[in-house]
Amino acid sequence: MKNKAFKVGLLLLVAGLISCDGSQQTSDNTPTEHKVKSVDFKELKLTELTPKAQEDLRQWKSFQSLMQIIISMAPNKIKNTDALVLSNPDSLLIYSRLHPISSKTESVNTLVERDWRTPPNSIKDTVFRVEKIKEEGKAFLQWRRFLVANIPYTFSVSSKKINYPHLNLVFSEEGKEELSTQLALDTLSPLSANVKRRALVDDWKEFEVAFSPKRTGYYNIQLSLDEEAKANDNVILYRPVLELAAKNFQKVSQYSDKIIGENSRVESSYYSVYFWLTQMQDTLQELLSDTFPERIDIPSIKARFRLFQTQIKSLADNVKNNPDFKEEAIKNNINLLEETFNSIISHINKIYNNDLDERMRYIDTNNE
Repeated sequence: MKNKAFKVGLLLLVAGLISCDGSQQTSDNTPTEHKVKSVDFKELKLTELTPKAQEDLRQWKSFQSLMQIIISMAPNKIKNTDALVLSNPDSLLIYSRLHPISSKTESVNTLVERDWRTPPNSIKDTVFRVEKIKEEGKAFLQWRRFLVANIPYTFSVSSKKINYPHLNLVFSEEGKEELSTQLALDTLSPLSANVKRRALVDDWKEFEVAFSPKRTGYYNIQLSLDEEAKANDNVILYRPVLELAAKNFQKVSQYSDKIIGENSRVESSYYSVYFWLTQMQDTLQELLSDTFPERIDIPSIKARFRLFQTQIKSLADNVKNNPDFKEEAIKNNINLLEETFNSIISHINKIYNNDLDERMRYIDTNNE
């Protein structure tokens, strides 16, 4: 009897130890909750842009998007920006690139391939062919983006008819459509009232569709060939993007903790800083693949922008992956970004203020 009682007691003890061990494992695997933090950094004084360079840089859309993101982090602490940014607050700037081929792009019944054709007007971008695979059902690309209620976003894409005359565009939230419209690629086809279409060379069309979400949250943006399309029907397109008016960049950035917090684990919890850095990374990638203004389309300027991009990526990686990354380290890195950006502007100023011989010297030096 005593032996039986001893065995039962031993089993209970072992079970208890296993339970405690399992409980400990669960606790260790539970994500640590971090308090959302911000950085109170000193004023950043940007180098002023020379009047000779202002017109080109104000017309350079990718640079203007970068400037709006830089300013949005702390508009009251970033100085000397008047000459660097557009004076028109309604100017549309790139907010998010919608990549046709990406691990975050949902592709259903669709073959997406890089096309051999090039965009019109010598635009530096990649053309994609979007083809329906099976005849049954829709064929679509879909992106998921966090949108802020009552702020107008503009979906923009350039496309060309190959053997199918239109694309369908849908914005939906939790399965409920808030906007559904058609992009007619054939000039003779009727155009929906909420679609702006501009004819480009070689039968390309540029489309713009404005959308103001009713709620703040995640929306699906779907671009499709409809059920009537046959297998192998296709169109070509390039540069699908979401754009924002310059005046709205700061409003959207106020939701950085929500946008970043639900999509990417940020160990140090500096969500607003990480959001700012990732936005700059994306915009710099866009800028570096864009056509530079002719006078600064030279290796020395591009090299400085790449250095700026590398420094931003390094800081973003630390903010995301290093839970012990301190505010002082972030401030020091932001000061380094300030120095690098100012060196870019200083070199741009020199090029615009120098004569042709001086400009050729810059080119020759950087080609050695």
